[in-house]
Amino acid sequence: MENNTMKALVYHGPNQLSLDDVAIPQIEHPEDVILKVTLATPCTSDVHLAVGHMPFVQPPSILGHEFCGEIVEMGTAVQGYQVGDRVHCISAIFCGKCTMCQKGYISYCENGGVFGTVKGIDGALAEYIRIPYASQVLIPIPEGLKEEEVILLADMLGTAWYGVSNAEVKKGDTVSVFGVGPVGMCACLLAKKVFKAKTVIAVDLLQYRLDTLFKEGLADYIINANDGDVIKKIRDITGGHGANAAIDTAGAANTINAAIRSTGHYGIVATVAIFPKPIEVPIHFMTYRNIQLRTGIQKCDGLDIMLDLIKSGQINTSFMQTHSSPLNDILKAMDTFGGNKDGCIKYLITPYER
Repeated sequence: MENNTMKALVYHGPNQLSLDDVAIPQIEHPEDVILKVTLATPCTSDVHLAVGHMPFVQPPSILGHEFCGEIVEMGTAVQGYQVGDRVHCISAIFCGKCTMCQKGYISYCENGGVFGTVKGIDGALAEYIRIPYASQVLIPIPEGLKEEEVILLADMLGTAWYGVSNAEVKKGDTVSVFGVGPVGMCACLLAKKVFKAKTVIAVDLLQYRLDTLFKEGLADYIINANDGDVIKKIRDITGGHGANAAIDTAGAANTINAAIRSTGHYGIVATVAIFPKPIEVPIHFMTYRNIQLRTGIQKCDGLDIMLDLIKSGQINTSFMQTHSSPLNDILKAMDTFGGNKDGCIKYLITPYER
């Protein structure tokens, strides 16, 4: 790290993004690690953040929380790693010591937060990134695996795992997934391949996403919400009973309501979406049919299991990785990914080219 500056995608306020020269991060605490980012990808929540849906994020802030990297510097207290190691990372840091961490609620660590959303914890759409509490949040990349094979593990797959497990999907179930962007596609994959659902129904507005899932064998039925009554179609597919479980990733009033109304008696609707504004739900309908609504994003469960399944080839997300370019083109990448342009599902960002 001979230079003192690096390139990074910086959020300066709603609809104000730029690729800037900023200071290269330094070790600040003994538990820190500095990574050279070797692969990253924007998340839909980065898109939400960029347009101002997360007013708690104070600019300027470097975005990005899905990434892999190579360790280039370590604090004196870091254990289990060495310079040169290839690693993946969970999307948010946790200290393991505060009251919330001690209770097991690491997502609500009093000293942590998601990369790129908390002051002092910058993101990874940059050349380098500082990782606090590194021994706890880094994930070693197993020998023989490429960064591309694990890049979606901690966030896309981790969030989908939370949704599918929160919906209590079981072998033989019928599951509907509303919104099949990257997290929704991962939810279909996990429901079908890992949790052994018999029938997966994918619902979206973008036909190319639906066609991708059907081609990959991860959805048994695909429904374009532009083409008629989604609730009726799901009830027709299920013989009038409704789905056993529904997973919502879209974060809109119409999708969560459709998910609820197309779920059968004693079903569970789990949402892992970010809602930009309050919504109303049909609580009376839910009560009379004993339908549960469960919310939340994720809590880093299932990562070890899914990493083993990636190693064995049972989880493969390469079909989602439709675009790739260096950090130099990050503004174009954000526009393409955030605008659902050019058939984009996931846009990989490789290191800056000088």
